[in-house]
Amino acid sequence: MNWKKLQIVFLTVIFLTCNIFTVTAKSLEDEYLYGLDLFKEARYDQASRLFKTVLFDIGSTSLHGNAAYWLSRTYLEMEHYPAAMEIMEEFLLNFPGNKFNLDGQYYKGRLLYLEAEYDKAIHYFSSFITAELEHNPYITNSLFWIGESLYSLGRFEEAEEIYRKILDDFPTSIKVEASNYKISLIEYKYREEELLKLLQWSHEEFLKSSSEYEKKEKEFNQALKVYQDKLKELTTTREIYENRLNLLSIKDEALKIKEKLIYLSISGAENE
Repeated sequence: MNWKKLQIVFLTVIFLTCNIFTVTAKSLEDEYLYGLDLFKEARYDQASRLFKTVLFDIGSTSLHGNAAYWLSRTYLEMEHYPAAMEIMEEFLLNFPGNKFNLDGQYYKGRLLYLEAEYDKAIHYFSSFITAELEHNPYITNSLFWIGESLYSLGRFEEAEEIYRKILDDFPTSIKVEASNYKISLIEYKYREEELLKLLQWSHEEFLKSSSEYEKKEKEFNQALKVYQDKLKELTTTREIYENRLNLLSIKDEALKIKEKLIYLSISGAENE
C-alpha cells in the first residue's frame, strides 16, 4: 500500500470515528432534552432513567453537570430526599461554574428543610442570602423557608418576624399569601395558648375548690358520725334509765301490795 492510499484509509477512519462520536453525542443530548420534557410532565421515573444514562456516559461530559442537577431535582419530586441531597452536593462540588449552580444552592436548602434538618436549613439559607445578595431570585423564597423552619421548631415569634419581613420588603412576592396565612396561624396559636392557660387556671381553681369542698365534706361526715355515736350512746343511756324507772315502779307496786296484805292480815287477826 502506497503512502497516498494509507492517507486515505487513515482519514476515512478518523472521519468515521468522529461521525460515530457525533451521532452518540447527539443521541445523548436528545435523551437529556427528552428527560427534561418528561420532568415537566411529572413522569419522574422515566426522566430519572434518562438523566442517569447521560450522567454515567463518559462520552457526554459536557452534559454531566446539567444531568446531575436535574436528576437531583427529579429525586426531590419523587421524595427520595437522601439521594437527591447526595447528588446535589456532588453537583455543587464538581460543577461550580454550571448555569444551574445558583438554583442548586437554593434546592440544597430546600432539601435540608424537607429532611427536617431545620436548624441546618436556617443557617444554610441565611448564609445563602448573605453570599448571594445581589441578583438572587431566591431571596424571598429563602426567607420563607427560614420562617417555615422556625415555625417547625416552635419558634413562632421569630417565624412571624420573618413572614412580616416578606410582607413589608417583598409585597409582590408569590410568598406573600403563604406568609399571611402562616401569620394567621401563629396568631391563632397565641389565642389557643391563652385559652389553654385560662382553661388550666380554671381547672386548677376547680380542683382547689373541689379539694376544699371534699375537705369540708369529710369534716362534716366526721362530725356527723360523732353526733350519731353520741346520740346512740344517749339513746342507750335513756333506755337504761327508763328500764330502771320501770323497775322501781314495779318494786313500788309490789311494796304497796305487800303493805296491803300485811294490813289485811292484821285486820283479820283483830276481828278474831
